[in-house]
This record gives sequence, structure tokens and C-alpha cells, in this order.
Amino acid sequence: MLAKRIVVGAGLVGVMALVIALIGAISNVKGQDGPGLLLMQQDKVIRFNTVTGEGIQVGTATGKISGVSIVNFIFSEAASGLPDITFDNRVGITDLDGDQIIFHNTGIGKFVVPPLIDETAVLTNQVFGATPLPCPGFGGSCSGVGGPLEGTYEVVATSGKYEAPYPIGTKYPYKGIAYNPSSPPGDPNDFGAVYVEVVDAPF
Repeated sequence: MLAKRIVVGAGLVGVMALVIALIGAISNVKGQDGPGLLLMQQDKVIRFNTVTGEGIQVGTATGKISGVSIVNFIFSEAASGLPDITFDNRVGITDLDGDQIIFHNTGIGKFVVPPLIDETAVLTNQVFGATPLPCPGFGGSCSGVGGPLEGTYEVVATSGKYEAPYPIGTKYPYKGIAYNPSSPPGDPNDFGAVYVEVVDAPF
């Protein structure tokens, strides 16, 4: 009987040790997690002047800040030349309560050059276009253009519930992707979409 109790006790100790080890492993994994997202933004470009680089995009933001998003943007060719670009934007978000926040969004980007080519489709039906260097100078003809973006969202104005938790001047890192569809088969005035992830890591 005593031997049986010893065996059972040893078994319980083993199970407890395994549970502790698993909890420790899970804790370590959680401890390695990075900061979460402040918001995700999904916009549609509705105006874009290829001569000046100015435009407007509208859409929605979801996350800790949610609502309708409006962005006044301006893209410029970087000093290093295309496909590198820079941008200077204003991002406004209005939530369901009518509270608002405005970010100054600046950063850099790079057109995907050359774009991925679909060998099973003709050149006039390429999803990403077929131009070796999309938009050879602003004002030039585009056949699909876009690429990754990165930079910061800086708080410049707030109202309502956003005043206290988001002090003016606070910056957040972000990454995004913007892409216009190919023409042909589309029209040069068919504008694309923008997807953004802003990380909740203020500095």
C-alpha cells in the first residue's frame, strides 16, 4: 500500500512539474511578444495628381482607434531617384462618437520594380502591370505602380476621448502598402488601395 502511494505521489509530482514547465514556456513566449497594433487602416485612393503627387484616400480604421479615415497625401520622388519615394500626409480619423484624431504621417517607400509578371497572361492583362519602371517621373504614364511604405504617425490634434491618452507630439511606427491597378486593362484614372498597420509603441 505504501509503495502504491509512493508511485501515485511520484506520478502527481511529475504531472505538476510538467504543468509548471508548460506554464513557464507559455510565459516565455508571451514575454517575447512585441507590442500590439494601435490601428489598422484600409483606404481607397479617390484622387491622385501624377504631376504634383498630391491626392486623397478614404476608408476605415479599426483597432484601439476606429472609425472613418481620410488622408490628404503627397508623394515625391526621393533624392536618390525612382523607384524610391517620400511622402508627407495628414491622416484624420473620426469615430462613432464624433471624436477625432489627426496624425502627421511621414516616411519613405519604394515601388516594386520590376513587378511580378504572370507568364500565363498577355502583357495587357498583367495584375501588377508590365512597365519595367512604373511612373518614370511623376506625370509619366503608369502601368500599375505601388510598393511598401514605412514611417511614423505623429499625433498633431485630438478631441474627446483621444485628448488624454494621445498627447500631441507622440509618434508611432507604421508600415503600409499602396498599389494602383494596371492600365491596361484598367484606365489610368482607376486608382488603387492602401493598407496600413500602426504599431502601439509610442516614442
